[in-house]
Amino acid sequence: MRGETTPAGWVVQLTIPAHASPTRADGTPWIGPAILGAPSFEYFNVAIADAEMAMEATRKHSGSDGGVIVGVVRALSAAEVASIPLSVGEVRRA
Repeated sequence: MRGETTPAGWVVQLTIPAHASPTRADGTPWIGPAILGAPSFEYFNVAIADAEMAMEATRKHSGSDGGVIVGVVRALSAAEVASIPLSVGEVRRA
């Protein structure tokens, strides 16, 4: 049996979509929105044990809108949370 422990926190990723333009800058005929670049990513360390609550706290902390995708990357152990250091319930940019 593996000695798995309950997570003390999470690394949370925000995926921010690339800007889409309804027109093409080069003057070619419009056939759909043009994607300008690639999505960007932001990471946060969150000292909340529940993954859903950690994602919601990160969304509120970052002020992101509904277009941003929020997900957990990996769990943080109590030792990792203490080494960052994070207080219980705190969200901090990684």
